[in-house]
Amino acid sequence: MMKLSPHIQTTVPLTAGLICVVLAGVIWMPLGRDSQATPPPATQSTPSDAPDAMEVLAQGAQHLVERPLFHITRRPPVIATVEEPAPVAITLSLTGIVNNENDRIALVQLSNRPDLLRRRVGEKIGNWEIEEITDTSVVVISSDGERQVISLSSGNP
Repeated sequence: MMKLSPHIQTTVPLTAGLICVVLAGVIWMPLGRDSQATPPPATQSTPSDAPDAMEVLAQGAQHLVERPLFHITRRPPVIATVEEPAPVAITLSLTGIVNNENDRIALVQLSNRPDLLRRRVGEKIGNWEIEEITDTSVVVISSDGERQVISLSSGNP
């Protein structure tokens, strides 16, 4: 058996590996080149049908805005609609009455406010105007002309 030099012993495997890589490239290269080299068949159009280059760019940009390229579903985002809550009826409750010699003051509270309001005859509270203050009740007129009597025991109009 013949002994090979160390130089040949290292060169042969490297050369064989290089040949394998080149053959693999030759096998796979035509697939990549053919798909890129062959242009798609052009449709014949008259110059009057041909869209302007700016129109084509605008349509492409609009398409990308409507269907973002890197969005998971590639669909335009759904715009959430906010429903307005139904209006809540504000109620008026009578907390107390202050009797002075010359004046009467009603201590009232609106259902949508935490503070206590002091009102005299003729003054307004929300949509109501105080018409009369007695020892145990208050008569109010709403903005639509409805008259209500609120007593200390009931609390609501």
